[in-house]
Order: sequence, then structure tokens, then C-alpha cells
Amino acid sequence: MDSNISKLMAMASGKERNENDFACFSEADRASIDNALENIFLGKSLLIWQNGGKLVDAWNTALDSLRDEIFAIPNTSNAVLYLRHAVFEHRNHWAVKMTSSAERSSIAYFKNDSERQELIENANNMINDGTNTIIAFIQKANSGVARSAPPQIIMEQKYVYDRENARVRKR
Repeated sequence: MDSNISKLMAMASGKERNENDFACFSEADRASIDNALENIFLGKSLLIWQNGGKLVDAWNTALDSLRDEIFAIPNTSNAVLYLRHAVFEHRNHWAVKMTSSAERSSIAYFKNDSERQELIENANNMINDGTNTIIAFIQKANSGVARSAPPQIIMEQKYVYDRENARVRKR
């Protein structure tokens, strides 16, 4: 069956348009990406939280930052599409945790500067490990794989968007 037809059928049955494209990634790759996103998120949260403020604010800021960074990656492969999908799944998972956490209003307290420095080093290591995992995932997915054209539906939406932008600019 044509890839575009299978996507249309998946969409009609309430599934994600790109779910079939994600089937090429193993469970190990998916788990690795989930762990990488979690590490980056936790590292960013810790760095933000140690500067002061409530934990829930650090979580929200870190989630926004992670989303922005993933969406800043040029969309060149199914790996990037999967990352974008995974970052929203991660966000949904943490939305539940944030609302039910008894520690959401907590403020980080350190006995001395060495504790703070240790936390910062651990957070930076988590971010680096997660980032390296994501880079390796994208490189692995892009090696030897021909880039496919975007589905026709996306192309049509882009045309409408471009046409609307041109119309708005003329005003």
C-alpha cells in the first residue's frame, strides 16, 4: 500500500499520521530517546531550580526549553519527527507528575556552595549525555537513508500557510 494512503487510513482511525514512519525505530531506540529527553529535562530543571524559585516553575521552564530546542532541529528525517512526537509525550507525562507532586512549591536549599556545585555538575552531565544520545540517534537514522518527500497533506497545508502569509503581508 502507498505510504500516503496508509497515513490517511491511520489518520482516519484516530492514529498519528507518522506512526507508520516511527515503526522503523526499535523499542531500544525509543527507550533511549525517552531516557535522553528525561535526562535533558531533569538537568535543565535542576539548573533552573538551583537559581531560586519554585520547583514547578523550573519544571515548566525546562519543558518549554526542551520543546523549543527539539523543534529547532531542522526537519530532515523521521528521526526528527519522532523526537518531536516524543517531546510532547514527555510533556504530557510530566504534566501529570507536576499536578500531583507534593514538592511542586519547594525551593532548593543548599548547606554550602560545594553542594550547589555538585548539583550543577550532575545536571550538566545529564544534559550532555542526553544531547549526545539524541545526536547519535539522528545520525544513525540519517545514515544511508534517502530522504523522502513530505506527505502531500503537509505540502498542501504549507501552500495554504504561505498563501495566507502573502495575503497578510499585502495589507
